[in-house]
Amino acid sequence: MILGEMCPQGAGGRPAVDPLIMRGIQWTDAAADVVETVERGSVPRFIVFGVDGKMAGVFDTLGVVDIGVQQSVATGTYVGASPCTYALSDKPSPGQLATRAEDPACGPVTNSCGIAVGEITHPDDPPITPAYTTGAACVSGDQLAVDIDGDGRVESFPISGVLDGIRGPAAEWSASPAAPGACTPHFQVYDIKLLPEPDPGKPVDQKSAVMLDVLGVVDLDGDGRRELVLALRFPTVRSIVVYSPSSSAQRLELVGESPSFPR
Repeated sequence: MILGEMCPQGAGGRPAVDPLIMRGIQWTDAAADVVETVERGSVPRFIVFGVDGKMAGVFDTLGVVDIGVQQSVATGTYVGASPCTYALSDKPSPGQLATRAEDPACGPVTNSCGIAVGEITHPDDPPITPAYTTGAACVSGDQLAVDIDGDGRVESFPISGVLDGIRGPAAEWSASPAAPGACTPHFQVYDIKLLPEPDPGKPVDQKSAVMLDVLGVVDLDGDGRRELVLALRFPTVRSIVVYSPSSSAQRLELVGESPSFPR
């Protein structure tokens, strides 16, 4: 499985998928390995998610091109709606994708891009369109609430815990023992502000705040527990990070981090 970000105009105005993080025997975010897997034709199709966690469209890979220094993306054809859309009906006509509408909050945050997942296959095999189990998250006070293992009990993760002491993504993110308050969960959640730890006697520098976006809650590795796909927006860069509950729904492990499409 390869997780990427599909941008409708990512390659000189054409659709492209930026391949970011791969799960084979183990997780890896080594760019050379991820891109090589796509380049040799092992990921012929990506499923592109909308803001509702449902399939917005499919991206069929044609090749790999360079769009900048040390950044290669998959080019191909995209059929479907914008990643910033949601389904208007849960019951589309037979053989048809559901009619979808635009979420105006999505575009300014994601640049109208969305997460894409492709299965690794033999290069001679036809493209497949698998289904993925998705979930949802919401903010309750200073906690991110999400049902990681789908058992109906919501885990609560302190939002400040996603950053380590040097303002990077924490290697581990543990759940709080306290139950979160009520909130309405969504597949994507935007503009969660992460303020730096205050220095006694000094005002907080609002310009140095890191913004957190939940781009998706989805079981990427098929183990029955959902991964969190997040964007960390720093003052000068944006990174896509993936947290996986490798051993417990109470403890998330950082399994990959990769810079996103240039903004």
